[in-house]
Amino acid sequence: MGSEDGRAELRGLYSDPAQPLTVAVGQAFDLVSMPAAVGHAALGALRARRVRLGPVVADSRRSVMRVGFLVAPTPRTAPGPVARTADPDRAALGEWAGRLGGTLGVRVGGQGSTATLPPLLPWRGWLHWLVAPGVEAGRWTPSGALLAVLSALSERTGARTL
Repeated sequence: MGSEDGRAELRGLYSDPAQPLTVAVGQAFDLVSMPAAVGHAALGALRARRVRLGPVVADSRRSVMRVGFLVAPTPRTAPGPVARTADPDRAALGEWAGRLGGTLGVRVGGQGSTATLPPLLPWRGWLHWLVAPGVEAGRWTPSGALLAVLSALSERTGARTL
């Protein structure tokens, strides 16, 4: 499953592309989820930096109001330091979310988590793509770029290292 744009990779997970999909996170991708206001600010900052984004999903239910960036999964090549250093940007994003991400409501879903994705076909519902998988989107949002904008947002809100 290694398409350039990620659409074929995601399409392979759907049994019906006209319906939302609840999928285990951590194998094909990880999901970095945050409150909608933070997510829209991060999306705007990434676009301003001209980062080639991967798919980005929004849950607009009033009780949820979250945005999720699909990022490359945490490498699981071997336990210990090898797995942590295989993708230093992804590892740094996970570490940052564990220390400071809570101040912004950022959570990283990986192995053992689930996510509900919007249909790949047009759909009018509470779940929708802010950046749909496809030709215009990259395979996954770069972890390092997402970490940089989230760090900048947390500094603006006064979050401090624990």
